[in-house]
Amino acid sequence: MGKFNFNVNAARLDASGHYDFQNVFEFPDFIEMRPKLREAVRTVAREAFDQPVLPVKVERMTTSLEEQLERETRKYARQLGIHDNQKGERNELVRLFTQILQVISRTDEIDEELEDMIYAINQTRLSLIGLPELAGEGELYRADQDQELIPGTYYHYVTEQLVKPYLIDPAGGMVPANVTKEGRQLVVRMTTYAYRDWDAYLTHEYDEQHIVKNQKGLSQSDYFDKLEAIELKYADHIYSEVLADNFQDFTKILVSDIVPSFEIMSTDLRPLVTQHPGLKIRFAAKIAEHFKLDDQGREHVMDRPLEEIKNKYRYYRENFA
Repeated sequence: MGKFNFNVNAARLDASGHYDFQNVFEFPDFIEMRPKLREAVRTVAREAFDQPVLPVKVERMTTSLEEQLERETRKYARQLGIHDNQKGERNELVRLFTQILQVISRTDEIDEELEDMIYAINQTRLSLIGLPELAGEGELYRADQDQELIPGTYYHYVTEQLVKPYLIDPAGGMVPANVTKEGRQLVVRMTTYAYRDWDAYLTHEYDEQHIVKNQKGLSQSDYFDKLEAIELKYADHIYSEVLADNFQDFTKILVSDIVPSFEIMSTDLRPLVTQHPGLKIRFAAKIAEHFKLDDQGREHVMDRPLEEIKNKYRYYRENFA
């Protein structure tokens, strides 16, 4: 078995407060690593059973563990920190990476390719261990809900445009290490919108409003305060309309002149933009229009809706409280 020091070169905060999270799934040669990583995950899954089971059960667990491994890692790479309620989840993820390293290291035939893979996986493990603490609570992993933007697809393309003002290196890509804290929050928000059930979201708003409207003993001022807080909380439902309208404009541009159909979660826009240079300019104009971009490229979708809500309740208080 190969001997390795798995505690060297841990990620740390630099002088500017930046945390260098190293993510195996973002390493340049990860495509070559993936088959061996998958095989290691399969071994971990097989060894999780106390007795022999049907191969199909092993494959199901392998797929589940592999998906969880990547999605959780990408989440923490995006956050560049950890909330207190996520520490148990993070610790389980670290244990999974440790098990994978142990499986991969069960050989005396360590070549350069395997050394690179062990290094990449271990750097990811150390990055997870050393995550700076964040205030408040964060989202926990749900196997039934994908929270990753798919590269090249509609939501990813739009988010890349919106995040440009927050890139540390304007020539670089939309990766956590190259995005400011404010930009990372924007990416998380856009990812949330991409997978949010907007109908259910509005139902929650109606339910909260119903509770307030039936609450006894409230002064008129308190009543307006509570309703205003609910409206402000759910005001971002405007993004469902903005994203839908922008998607319809993209569809009009693409179908049927360029592609027969445009799928929001599967059509890869990257080759289309490469083949038709004019598309980039047309798409950018639509995004600027719908997301109300300023001269610096920052979006202002919420400015007017929030101001309208505040003005409405200011009027109510002045005239009815």
